[in-house]
Parts: sequence; C-alpha cells; structure tokens
Amino acid sequence: MLLNVDKLTLGFGTAEPLVQDADLALGEGQRLLICGATGSGKSTLAMALAGIIPQILPIPQYSGRVSLAGENVTALPHAALFSRLGYVAQSAEDQLWDLSVEDIIAFPLENRALPRAQIRERVRALMTQLQLTALAGRRVLTLSGGERRMVVLAAALASQPTLVVLDEPTTGLDPAARARLCDALVEAAAHVSGMIVTEQDASALAPVCSDLALLSGGKLAAPRALGPALDDAALWTGAGLLPPRRPTPARTPPATGPELLAVAGLRTRLTRADGAPVLENAELSLKAGEVLAVIGRNGAGKTTLMKSILGLAPAAAGRIVLGGTDATGWTIARRARHIAYVPQSMRQILFHMSVAEEIDFARSMGAGDEDTATVLARYGLAGHEETNPFALSARQQGQLGLACADASGAAIAIVDEPLLARDLHGRALLETFLSRMTGSGRAVMLISHDLDLVDDVATRLAIVADGHIQQDGPVPEGWHSPAFAALGWPLPRAHQRTAA
Repeated sequence: MLLNVDKLTLGFGTAEPLVQDADLALGEGQRLLICGATGSGKSTLAMALAGIIPQILPIPQYSGRVSLAGENVTALPHAALFSRLGYVAQSAEDQLWDLSVEDIIAFPLENRALPRAQIRERVRALMTQLQLTALAGRRVLTLSGGERRMVVLAAALASQPTLVVLDEPTTGLDPAARARLCDALVEAAAHVSGMIVTEQDASALAPVCSDLALLSGGKLAAPRALGPALDDAALWTGAGLLPPRRPTPARTPPATGPELLAVAGLRTRLTRADGAPVLENAELSLKAGEVLAVIGRNGAGKTTLMKSILGLAPAAAGRIVLGGTDATGWTIARRARHIAYVPQSMRQILFHMSVAEEIDFARSMGAGDEDTATVLARYGLAGHEETNPFALSARQQGQLGLACADASGAAIAIVDEPLLARDLHGRALLETFLSRMTGSGRAVMLISHDLDLVDDVATRLAIVADGHIQQDGPVPEGWHSPAFAALGWPLPRAHQRTAA
C-alpha cells in the first residue's frame, strides 16, 4: 500500500479535534479527491498526509500514524520525505520567493543536485505543458494569483514525486487554467504512484480523480467511486456542500437605482511585456441594486481594474466617478469611505487586535448604524468579539470581511473570489450579504472564476479581455456573447444542460 493512515487525530487544543480517528488506505495508482466544507479540516488533513504536520508545523493534538510505503512520515528525514512527496498549499504565496518562474520550478531539482541540462529540459517541458512559456523570465511576485498557482504546481511536479498532495489546487484559476491543471495532473499520474487532492469543486477534478472521500464533522468517510457520487445530492448536502449538479435558482430581474460608479476611458500605467497598457480605454458602470460579476482569463486585468477603482493602482488616463463626483484625484482613504473591499485573503487588510475593533473601525468609516454584536451575529461570528482576527480560520476571516463591508455602510463592495461561497453555510452568508447590499440601495462588484457562482448570484456580467471590457450586460446574454466564446471556456452547468 502506498499510503496508510491509521486513527489519525488532529487538533489545535480546542474541545473537539478538527479531524478524529481518520483511516485511509491509498493504493498504487489511486487518485483520491477529499471534499469538505470550508473549515472542515481539509487543509490540516492534507498537511498531515504530506508530513508538513508535524514535521514542519507541530500542532497541539497529533496522534495516530501516517505511513508512506510503510515508513512513518514523522520519522523520515526532511530530504527523504520531500524528495518522495510533492505538496501544493492552498495559499500559493506560502511556497513562493521573489525569484523568476524558472528558478521556482528548478528549485526542487537543484536541491537534488541534478545535472543542469536535465534541470533545464524538465523546466522547459513543464512550462510548455502548463502553458507558462509566456511567463519566462518574469518574477513570480509580479504574476497574477492564478499564474502563481500554476508555477507552484509545476514546482511540485518537477521532481516526479511518488505521492502528490494538492490542497484546493483550483483556487484562483480560470476555467481554461483549470483544464490545463487537470491535463497536467492526468499526465503526472503516469509518473507518480498516487495523488490526493482536497477540493470543494468536485466537478472540476472529476477528470483527474477516480475516488471520493468526504470530510464532515471531523470524520473522514470511506472512499467511494466519484462518478456516481456527483449525482447524489443528499450525499453532498449531508456534508454541508453544494451539490455539484444542483439546479440553478430562479433569477429575478433587479430593480436598479442611480449610478454609484463610472469608469471612463481608463488607461493603466501598468503595462504588459510588449509595452501595451494592461487596460486601455476601459468603460464600466455600476448602479444601486446590482451585483456585477467581472470575469476574464488569469492576467486579463481584473485585479488591475479593481485596484484602479480603489486607488491602489494609479491610472495614466481616464476618470473614476463615485456617486456622481469625479474621484480621480481622491486619496485611497477617501475612496475607502465609498468602496468596501473584501479580498480573497483577508490577512492582507486586517490590522486591529480584536474582531470587535475591526467592526468598530468599519462602522467609523461611513454610514453603518448597527451595533457590533448584531453585525457579528449575522455573519456567524457571535462570541468572537475579543478574538484576534489572525487567530480566526481563513473561513472566519472571510466572514469578517463580509461583516466589515456591511457594517461600513459603503455604497459599493468589491468582493474578490469569495471561497466560502462553495459550501451551504458560506453560500447562505454570501447571499445574506448580497441581499443586504442590494436591498439598501448599494451595489456589489464580484470578481470570480467560479462561473456557477456568477450564474447563481450576479445580475450583470462584464468580461475583461485584451485590455478592454469586451462584454457588459445581463448574465444570460453574456454566456452566449462573442466575448465569452473567445475565452474558450465551458458554459456554467445550467447552460450546459440547456445546450444539450
């Protein structure tokens, strides 16, 4: 047996362990998908299966045994463990340094003192396979989030390890990049003995993984065939997850109000390798009551558009109008009173010592008039008033982001890849947030690669490509527009069934 897990219990000193008495046997050639709601312990389990816990990251509660080819991973020397095992963390930034793309991919091979010619050939092959050749010579910290993730994946596959463990590998990837990821993993499966992937979007990994194990309530279920499980809605809801093949909710046309944001003739100072601006003559508006989804390929300029609106990326030309007033010359702080920002990783913007202080600060920014306890209760954070925000889980930090945006009373909220929306509880919290924003004459700009999420909740769709807003209009029209067709992406699941 390639990997054996026996009575593995993992916890952080709380009353109940996060993972309790987990058993697993992974055979040669097996590709296992582990699914669970945000906060269920998938990342912790993945780190334990990869030996990161407890070798690199000790935790208060660790018992049981994880064996790789019969050897306890806790006893293997680091060099032996990590030469046989490839690992990709949920946060790609945790595995990156300010090096070139080629250097990051070559790093594990250089650690093994392979000949330079062999290293160059392996790096070249991986960059071609993952379509990273256009990034040659770039520093990884200048790449988009999706591009960084593909580079980290290439580095994990570089040494052709025995076992590959991937934690939420589709995070931040557009549909085309997800397809490349799946192709790369299918090819990698021919060179590795086993693969374990943790993920919430089971459909995305269906071409790669043959088996499924659900993690819920601290318990890891026995593996089952993935294919038949995709149609078992009760199986997924029982684990707190959105069923992969669920019906699309009915869409009600929004009642829109006055224009809250207008982007006119925006040209960015940031340029591409060929000297062209990332965005050129970009035009966009946002009205009260709207949920505007912005989609596009990794690196298309979505993040640059968002930063330009927030004032974080100075523009070379054009205007940003907020509430009818030209805000082009406004400071970042002044814009922040009109625009709340919920990034994918809230750690980027948290800075107070307690959760209550974060909410209090948000309330002080604008017209929010609810007390802190009421806001926290609405977003599932009651009892965490005195908790340090950095002690919250990634999911809870996402909840705090929504709570702060709501509490601020800002007319506009920009929400970037809300990962908590992939499970039942997280989706309910997101929909509560969207309802409160649109119902009170405010608006939301949602940046996401999750096309099913966009189809479920957005009222308008904008597609960024080739430095411009190529499509802007109702969501159903967007899926059948030339701009979307040019992306080469599959339609959201509901529209695939309609087309069939």
